[in-house]
Amino acid sequence: MAPVSLLSELILATALAAVLIFNWRIAWQPAWLRIGVAAGLFCLFTLLILRVAGMPAAPMLDSDTRIATWQRGLIALWWLLGARLTVGILPLILWQKRESSQPKIASDLLAGLTYLTAVLAIVNFVFDLPVRALLATSGIIAVVLALALQNTLADVFAGIAVGIEHPYVVGDRIGIDGSFEGVIVQINWRSIHVRTDGNDIVTIPNSLISKSRVINRSRPSTRRDDSVQVACDSTARPDLVLEYLRHAALLTPKLLSSPAPGTSLARIGARTNSYDISFSVAHTDHLGAAKSALLGQVLRQFHYHGIRLVNPGAMSTPIGPVQVSLGPLETLPPEQLLGDIPLFRELSPKQRVDLSTKMIKRHLEAMATLASQGGTLSSLIVVASGVLEASRTIRDHSHVVGRLGPGDHFGELGLITGAPNAGTILALTRCIIFELRKEDLDPVLAAEPGLAEAFEASVRRGQAFLARDEAAATYAQPGPPAQFLAQIRAFFKT
Repeated sequence: MAPVSLLSELILATALAAVLIFNWRIAWQPAWLRIGVAAGLFCLFTLLILRVAGMPAAPMLDSDTRIATWQRGLIALWWLLGARLTVGILPLILWQKRESSQPKIASDLLAGLTYLTAVLAIVNFVFDLPVRALLATSGIIAVVLALALQNTLADVFAGIAVGIEHPYVVGDRIGIDGSFEGVIVQINWRSIHVRTDGNDIVTIPNSLISKSRVINRSRPSTRRDDSVQVACDSTARPDLVLEYLRHAALLTPKLLSSPAPGTSLARIGARTNSYDISFSVAHTDHLGAAKSALLGQVLRQFHYHGIRLVNPGAMSTPIGPVQVSLGPLETLPPEQLLGDIPLFRELSPKQRVDLSTKMIKRHLEAMATLASQGGTLSSLIVVASGVLEASRTIRDHSHVVGRLGPGDHFGELGLITGAPNAGTILALTRCIIFELRKEDLDPVLAAEPGLAEAFEASVRRGQAFLARDEAAATYAQPGPPAQFLAQIRAFFKT
């Protein structure tokens, strides 16, 4: 019969082992606190093991079979709990966060080796079984398994290389061999999972992706550079076309101003010339909308400057009016400009022609101020060419409201109500505008109730927009100005 003191110490060691196991089930925060508590409990457990069974590598077991079995169980727990503590410390040593979404292949590999060592130690020291024969047998089994699992092992070792190099992490957008792009949602030992833009999940083995050309769209930043190509009639002067393409880029929301968009003549031909517009967006998600908006602005510029847009492959029907010779910053006739403005749809073609004869053509140089905030502007301004920028200063904070290009108009708020200018209008490029004065427009407004109602509706929308803009500027944090073309159109036109 074992002494009472030994039984008491065995019971205490068993209870302490249960507490140590329970400690790993508690989500101590921060992680080092859980490790510290576990280390302290393990030290106490080690002292008790030394008292009841001696060294775990050379245990001294009691003659009583039941007590010896108890001792073996506690020593086996000591080896397993020691391995568990070592595995818990590994992430701290390797500077890996437990909640990280990155693959912990290195720590997982070391953890597996640690547990394997603990199991072999239990077999050898606790149960006194020959380990050499076991290792020899396991070596033969390992060779057989390696031959049967060549592809899987290739994926595993490729995954280890990924874990060491970290060429991409969960959340990165990658492109693979130019075939598809997507966002990485999971990385494991065997494969990576990629969510494509079509919301499909693609599983790619690590051995395959290690041999592929992978483009990481998220590093060194999420910025995406791209370009579009357009072709137009070769009779259009290249220097003017390049200028109009630059205007189109300035009028396109989401294009970054740094690096600035660039334009170049890509190819010349007997009937068509091709041009490239290079640009950058902040994120890949913006790329599709930015391309669509940019091409729409190109169509707008070509339409208002009489340039034929041509498909170089099919030589399709020209879009817009044909004009063989272009002068510097030449524009559509005033009556055609009025016909494109929704405000004047109520007028007959003859009335628009009569009204266009009263429009005054003006040229603005780049960086010239057309209207200042707080000043008065009692005319309707129609933009025929170039890019204008509207900005407001509210409580000493200036912000850009939007940009205007060919076909846009403004000034009806001051023309109808006599209110001072709500913002400043600056010419970003050389511009051509047409001015329609109040004294020339008033007789038409009086004679055409539909036109007067359209102007009043536009003024109400402008006043509502100003109220929202002022409220937003009051509470918003200062930041980089945005280009809200839709807002400026809602403000200045119907």
